[in-house]
Amino acid sequence: MLTCKQVSQSLSKEDYEKLSPMRKFFLKLHVKLCFFCGKFNKQVMESQDMCRCFREHEEEIEAARPKLDPSKKEALKELLAAQSKEQ
Repeated sequence: MLTCKQVSQSLSKEDYEKLSPMRKFFLKLHVKLCFFCGKFNKQVMESQDMCRCFREHEEEIEAARPKLDPSKKEALKELLAAQSKEQ
């Protein structure tokens, strides 16, 4: 069984999906059973999953994102510039 320190180091150094199957199994087991570090390390693993998913679908996400009209973009820039001068 891995210690809390080993689990945290493994997760901070690299993506847990790239670990060997045996190490990944023990890492997930520790996170599920550990009262002390389980919640934090579970969140780290979920963050890695979200980042991996974003990287895999980045082009699709970018293509689906609505684009701002250039004239509206310039108006927003002017508004922000005016507000920053007032402060």
